[in-house]
Amino acid sequence: MSVVVLDANAIIMHGRAFPERVYTAVEAGTKLVLPRSVKQELVDDVLDADNAPQNHRNAAQTIQELIDEGYLVLRQPKFEAYSDVIDEARRRIADDSLPEHEVKADQYIPALVCELSQNDTVTLITADRKLRDTVEEITERQGIADQVALSDPDRALSLDHALG
Repeated sequence: MSVVVLDANAIIMHGRAFPERVYTAVEAGTKLVLPRSVKQELVDDVLDADNAPQNHRNAAQTIQELIDEGYLVLRQPKFEAYSDVIDEARRRIADDSLPEHEVKADQYIPALVCELSQNDTVTLITADRKLRDTVEEITERQGIADQVALSDPDRALSLDHALG
């Protein structure tokens, strides 16, 4: 099965077309995985914030509906099994970041990609260069790089590459 992991910027870059592209990808047999940490950032935190702009609230609600309808599958890595990967990712992402930049959702994505690639071919859609480099190096070191592909959201806006 083809598994696609979406980071926050991939979802944001799809904009208003995101729901239709999700329906198309899932109907074509692609499993779309949304890391729980990304859901926390794009849905829960937005809906919990009293001062969130209405367009952000609408987008958060749309993502929640896609989850509720089963089009987006929520996953988080097995923390005990992948704690070393999470720690490394957190350190690498924090390196060269501004002091006020808090490492959030991205620290869990490399571990989730590693876990999912044990049984499936995984495509990570992200424009984040540091995240891409981290995933490339970790999967290479773990001997699973041939199970993982990286794609930019601007090339994958229709998710066509992930469909085969």
